[in-house]
Amino acid sequence: MTAALEQAEKSYREGGLPIGAVMVEDGRIVARGHNKRVQEGDPIAHGEMDCLRNAGRRRRYDNITLYTTLSPCMMCSGPPAG
Repeated sequence: MTAALEQAEKSYREGGLPIGAVMVEDGRIVARGHNKRVQEGDPIAHGEMDCLRNAGRRRRYDNITLYTTLSPCMMCSGPPAG
């Protein structure tokens, strides 16, 4: 969560919304991202989406945990399990 908070602070310093996210696999950070909606004028540039973009293509996501400084919206949390 400390790394996600650092990303949120980065967004805030850039004039954006203070939201950050990190992806963790086996205890190590594999990607970081922060909200860029204001900076880029992009309504879907949420911190979680930036983090996913920065992770690049991956074969699997089942061992990944996404940490974010704000409860993710429906778009960022994905479809409900079931």
